[in-house]
Amino acid sequence: MSEKVAAPAIEPYLRLVEQYASSFERPEMRLRFLNRTLARQSERERLWRGRLRRFAFIENSAAYRWLLDFALYRTIFEEFQRLLPDGFRERRRLWRQAPVRARIFFELYRARRAVYAAGILAGVMLLAGAVVLGRWAVRGVSTMLDARRNSTVSIAAPVASAIAAATPNGAEYLPDYRPEKVWLVEKTAEYERYSNGGRILTRYETTNHPRSYLRFPREGWPDAPGVQGRDIIGIVYHSSESDIVPFIADNTQSIQARTRGLIEYVRERRSYNYLIDRFGEIHRLVRDDHAAHHAGHSIWADADFVYVGLNESFIGICFESTSATGSLDEQLTEAQMIAGRALTGILRSRYQIADAGCTTHGLVSINPERGTIAHHHDWVRNFPFAAFSLSDKYATRPPSIELYAFGTDEEVRAKLGGWLWEGAAKAAAEIESGAAAERDPRRGLLIYRAQMNRQKEH
Repeated sequence: MSEKVAAPAIEPYLRLVEQYASSFERPEMRLRFLNRTLARQSERERLWRGRLRRFAFIENSAAYRWLLDFALYRTIFEEFQRLLPDGFRERRRLWRQAPVRARIFFELYRARRAVYAAGILAGVMLLAGAVVLGRWAVRGVSTMLDARRNSTVSIAAPVASAIAAATPNGAEYLPDYRPEKVWLVEKTAEYERYSNGGRILTRYETTNHPRSYLRFPREGWPDAPGVQGRDIIGIVYHSSESDIVPFIADNTQSIQARTRGLIEYVRERRSYNYLIDRFGEIHRLVRDDHAAHHAGHSIWADADFVYVGLNESFIGICFESTSATGSLDEQLTEAQMIAGRALTGILRSRYQIADAGCTTHGLVSINPERGTIAHHHDWVRNFPFAAFSLSDKYATRPPSIELYAFGTDEEVRAKLGGWLWEGAAKAAAEIESGAAAERDPRRGLLIYRAQMNRQKEH
């Protein structure tokens, strides 16, 4: 049995071995070289086949045949070096006769211990370097996460600066700035895709009731009758103030689970028209032409009209976010910043919404029982208006103070940390100084209630 296996192993190499054997002058040395070389090669091939019997396909590969060729040359070199003296001229001729690649690999084989040692040393150095780099990376990530967990400064600021820097010259967040024309590119049963890169998911979209409201002209205010309206006038930005976990990869499933719960909650209550989750996905929850219950008691105005109860006249956009503990600074992700800018562009382009109509819930919310502002305080400061190509509404005198003479009390001041945004502080100072002596908060309350009643009757 062994002879039958060995025979086919010898035949492919017999001519080459005989060529080298003919170089020996003495017949006994020639025969010894021939027999030992072929026997070693045959035994090597038998062993390899036994080890690879479960992987027979390897025997048909070019790599397997190449390894056998190299093994044969190695045996030839070893045998003629064993039989011929070091200085023998024929030994040098036989060495040069072999292929260059065979000579190179044979030298590597002879120096294999040094090669192994060098490889082990290189591996140890690479491993040590990886450990040092890993420790440095872990420290950096830990520092970043600690800063994100502990800082009370909104991450929106640096992202807002970057987006603002990329805004084309001329769109300097002026009140009369209009975004470029944005159009619908693709609509499916699941989403809408727009020309500015925005994508709105519609799988959770539901209805409420069609918009209908009264807007009160500034000219002749407050005695001028309200004018009926159904168009979308503006946007109110909100934060969900829901349960938030740190925005890190380990929390991906937890973040997604909280988003699904928030979507179900908002959809059931028709709380907002849109929700932007922490990964920047835009969900339409109440169709645009229907009102959502997002603004409650609220007041805002533009150059021509005053609006009360903004549910009917303004679209509500909510970011899945919350204030940092002990502060009024909402937290946004970079993806939310980009998505919020895209959605703002879509809505402003589609409904021709003016800059003056884009504000935040904290700036429009009021308490009609006490005549105070900032009843809800989401985005009462630090909203990234500039990143959305909007003018800074914190510099605008809120109509709740300027027209209705609403103010603050101890509860509001405590909630705001004794701080008022620039426009509110200026409007309040004018009333306190007597520059707006005709503004009476008691009269303002009566006006607001009358306007809300008229709007409900309408």
